[in-house]
Amino acid sequence: MGRSPLIYDLPPQHALSARVGRWMSSCLVMTGSLCLALILISPICHCVASDNPKQAQRAKRVFEKAYLGSTGYQPVLSGDSPDATRAASVNSPDAGLTLAPAAIPVGKLPTGAGRLPAPPILKTGSTTPVEEWPMFKHDLRRSGYSPSKAPDTASVVWQTRIPEANKFWSSPCVAGGKLYIGNNNGNLYCLDALTGKRLWTFFTETYQPIFSSPAVHRNAVYFAGYEMIYAIPGDDPDHDGVMTVENCLWRFRVGKSTGGVNNVVASSPAIKDGKLFLGAVDQYFYCFDAVKGGHPLWETFTRYRGQHAFSSSPALDGGRLFAATGNQSGSGRLYCFNEANGDILWEFDIDDITFASPVIDGNRVFISNSGDWIGGNRRYRLYCLDVNGFLDGVDDGVADSHRGNADLVWSFDTRDYVYSSPSIHQGRLYFGCANGVLTCLDAKSGKALWVYPSATRSKYTQPRGILSSPAIADGKVFIGTIEGRLVALPETDPNGDGVISPDEVVWSFPIGGDGVCSPVVSNGCVYAGNHQGTIFCFGPNGPNQSPK
Repeated sequence: MGRSPLIYDLPPQHALSARVGRWMSSCLVMTGSLCLALILISPICHCVASDNPKQAQRAKRVFEKAYLGSTGYQPVLSGDSPDATRAASVNSPDAGLTLAPAAIPVGKLPTGAGRLPAPPILKTGSTTPVEEWPMFKHDLRRSGYSPSKAPDTASVVWQTRIPEANKFWSSPCVAGGKLYIGNNNGNLYCLDALTGKRLWTFFTETYQPIFSSPAVHRNAVYFAGYEMIYAIPGDDPDHDGVMTVENCLWRFRVGKSTGGVNNVVASSPAIKDGKLFLGAVDQYFYCFDAVKGGHPLWETFTRYRGQHAFSSSPALDGGRLFAATGNQSGSGRLYCFNEANGDILWEFDIDDITFASPVIDGNRVFISNSGDWIGGNRRYRLYCLDVNGFLDGVDDGVADSHRGNADLVWSFDTRDYVYSSPSIHQGRLYFGCANGVLTCLDAKSGKALWVYPSATRSKYTQPRGILSSPAIADGKVFIGTIEGRLVALPETDPNGDGVISPDEVVWSFPIGGDGVCSPVVSNGCVYAGNHQGTIFCFGPNGPNQSPK
């Protein structure tokens, strides 16, 4: 299949032209606008060389509009092709960057955006690593809690529209002043967390979605994609804004899905003591040397009924590793592994499919199932179990008929499927549900403390409700809704009536698209992506605010 047209609908570039364009783009760091003009001229020269006057004239008009026009240089894709996607990334590293545009519709730039204002100074206080968000759900226990400050108002510091990006299924991680996030188009992006400027793009070259949220360890970035686990540098080694599989520190190809479904590895990696832990679609759970990669240090096959892929992300604490499987009706199961060698210590049948990840708090582990709204048993539950299973010889839970050697402490009827991974802080457990309700439970008893009913879609429409996972910081709970709003709620019910009413919402902001990407909190700011290729940063002193 031939190459698709570039972003200007010009004829395909020859390999030499592409290499020259990439070389010239690297000069941007040193020479600024002059080299930017050269990059724009490069495809035009190719058109002139083609001896086609109409193409040459069109190229000239494109150049004048893009470079000399009042709206600034922001290429627009002519299509959705993989090559068009790559061209936009290579030729426009800063396209779509907007600083503090809260009053501007998503995807639009203000007049004169070619001259970006100086970025606001983020007064975020301490910048210790603990206030960063280096992995999915913040930490190895997947608590979803950060000790960072968090904004009390919907103040937009910056929003960056990535022209070739679309749905952000992956959630961002923030470490070392950089934000990393995967996209539905198969690319992983790195942005400056302070300004929103795109620093580089990594192309998996599969054009399959990235569901996995990246993790950062010693300035290396780890994530999973189509049949593959990747380890890439945290910084672009060539400083040209482009990284490919040739730049990988290492990568590992997993087996194909045992159920014949999508081979995209959805699980997000956990890294502890130089080891990477991740479950895959081939029913194996893997442990790697995070630096060297290569052959797994250990791998455990989880033989069970049905298609048994790992779709949720692992949680670790006290030498135990928890991971849940289930990608087909009736195959959901929570495993407790020995972190050192992969031995299965105990397991628990969670009734059905699960995409939610476990969370650990003290001697308890929590996991919800996602049910099977397509045609399974529709038994929707959130479970609390003893981290020791029955290994301590004490049954301190309730009677249950589940297959496995676990210790069920309590279960909660969620009444609809749960894709949102629970988060926990100070004995309160938060999770979102497909019925649009965010629930806060007493983690000790399983009793509901309060609910927040958000707007959602008909039960016959998919997806719906709250699919993102809560982020907790500074007395607030942040959640994205399927209606495209980022909502900040109080951690505790202000008047004790069991319902967070609209006037008790701390703030709410329409980020657009389906709210599947989970928000994160780092160094005083809240970050979230939408389904339209835009990433937002909310901070303590952004110049614009939006009403609830």
